[in-house]
Amino acid sequence: MAACYGAGALLSLLLARWSGRLALGLSHLAAAAGAAAGLALSLGLLLGEPGRTLIQPLPNIFPFAKLSLSIDGLSAYFLLVVSVVAVAAAIYGPAYLRAHSPDAGSPRQAAQGFALNVFLGCMAFLCCAGDALTFLFCWEGMTLASYVLVVSDDRDGENARAGLLYMVMAHGGTALLLVAFLALTERAGAFDFAALRAAATGLNGPTRTALFFLALGGFATKAGVVPLHVWLPRAHPAAPSHVSALMSGVMLKVAIYGLLRFTFDLLAPVAGPLPFSWGWTVLFVGTTSAVLGVLYALQQHDLKRLLAFHSVENIGIILIGVGLAMILWRQSTGGALATVALTAALLHTVNHAAFKGLLFLGAGSVLSRTHLRNIEELGGLARRMPWTAGLFLLGAIAISALPPLNGFVSEWLTFQALLGGATRFHGPAGLVIVFSAAMLALTGGLAAACFAKAFGVTFLGRPRTSQAEHATEAPPSMIAGMLWLGALCVALGVAPGYAMRLLDAPTAALLHGPGASAVVTARGPLVLSTALTPSGANGTAISMTMVAALLIALSAMALVLRRGVRRAPPRVAPTWTCGMTPTARFDYTATAFAKPLRLVFAALYHPRREVTRETAGTPYVVRRIHYAGEIVDLAETHIYHRVEREISALSQLIRARSTGRIYGYIGFVLAALFVALLLLGVAY
Repeated sequence: MAACYGAGALLSLLLARWSGRLALGLSHLAAAAGAAAGLALSLGLLLGEPGRTLIQPLPNIFPFAKLSLSIDGLSAYFLLVVSVVAVAAAIYGPAYLRAHSPDAGSPRQAAQGFALNVFLGCMAFLCCAGDALTFLFCWEGMTLASYVLVVSDDRDGENARAGLLYMVMAHGGTALLLVAFLALTERAGAFDFAALRAAATGLNGPTRTALFFLALGGFATKAGVVPLHVWLPRAHPAAPSHVSALMSGVMLKVAIYGLLRFTFDLLAPVAGPLPFSWGWTVLFVGTTSAVLGVLYALQQHDLKRLLAFHSVENIGIILIGVGLAMILWRQSTGGALATVALTAALLHTVNHAAFKGLLFLGAGSVLSRTHLRNIEELGGLARRMPWTAGLFLLGAIAISALPPLNGFVSEWLTFQALLGGATRFHGPAGLVIVFSAAMLALTGGLAAACFAKAFGVTFLGRPRTSQAEHATEAPPSMIAGMLWLGALCVALGVAPGYAMRLLDAPTAALLHGPGASAVVTARGPLVLSTALTPSGANGTAISMTMVAALLIALSAMALVLRRGVRRAPPRVAPTWTCGMTPTARFDYTATAFAKPLRLVFAALYHPRREVTRETAGTPYVVRRIHYAGEIVDLAETHIYHRVEREISALSQLIRARSTGRIYGYIGFVLAALFVALLLLGVAY
């Protein structure tokens, strides 16, 4: 992996000025090779000897720390997630950049190949880090490389603003992680995870909880959890589409990996359940993110921004499973259910990587052919881009948690874990878990409505602009990248029992108990029939393979009956439109589709609208009506805008006191130094 990603980055730099097109192609080829190596490594470890860990010391660069790589079951699983989407992005990237960017083959575009390899390499080796210093180096490298990719296609300054917000939020989260890790390393006297694990055994309850919440804040910022999500709907749409697929499908999951590693592996007490506040906080944050993410996505008309808000939703669904596993772990009656909850979270991690990557690549194909992201300006693309439309529909069905695709399986397991967990608790705790299950059901329904809007308005009806009218299908390499992720969506949905073996190693490593396949059983009358039964929850078995076979049989039967009943050829006639010529304005719009929910959730959206009427000399004859509307992100207006105003006011106050006199500045410096020394003395 290191050789491939390093060669890709180096070739981008060396060949950029000689041949940008060649540098771009070779850098993506090297990225694909690195992803394939990571895929082989992770599968070999996950399917090999149980409990095996690979440890590779690194050169001693620093005298105060020993750097190393350590790959256990959890590392291998998240390396698998990184590599799966990286393969698709590396195949997809060159043709997309050539089609979308006007300066194809330029040195600036070749630099994107350098940043892409650094980005993928840092994410892969972060999952394999064996010490805190390697982890933090890779974390920072991942952040900087993704920032370069976000601002790489800046044409009007909007991407630069999105990148600045991303960097501020990301480094705020990194500061919290630094405090959490350095507090442990100060006690351990070393940076390797084994020493941190040993040092954590001597922590008292309040210190352990404080470190957990510091780490939760840092990882939640990178994962885009509400209310720390404000950077995500700006940065993800700004990046090239295959990079958006990596940021949404992979980078957010790296934050989930960090949370799992820090909580279950490094910080968890040796015996007894986790502190009460940990799991309930994660469950609450996950439920809130899932509901608010899908509600805000429903009102978006920018296709990539809509997908970005759905990343907030799906990270929330993953955190619901993680929080429930924290609550039930080491409980006297909840051990098996904790495994089911963690299995659901980990399975949804790879499922979301597959279908969200597919959807972002589909959106990129539309963008590269039309140069439009507003779905109100599209329409009619299904006839012009049939492969893209079919694969986008596949991803839309998967993310809507409809059978027989993979999104249904992980959300169904999450439901089983929630309903089983509700029976283990009484009173307010049980009601909270039932409420979380109800919100998860609402999230699934709203996601289906959102993608009915996104697919219908984008691909069906008539073209609304000349760009949509003259769109053509994406190049074969872009379709190949989408086909790879689409095949994963089908495979993980139709035969999910085979994925349970991949989940054995991470679940056993984190929960120190039986693996996923021992609790979520695989059985069935056919060789390929896989029935999932959360035995710890007394759940109902469901065979996804049989469901898929039944749907195929019913579809074939309907097709045969339709052809058999039809005796006369169909008569084609124009649609009656009251004597007017039908145009694209007759089609349903995204605004109209989302308007009922905007009215229902008006207290959340705070909608604003502006209506302008153009008249023909008299108010009774209206020529044109222009409507503009927007919604408000409450976290942005009630938290970040207030902080921005306070900082601006403080800056103006400081500016007013800046008199230009050297004695005043010396006084400010001495006062700040005195306060710093005072705080340092109190700390020690």
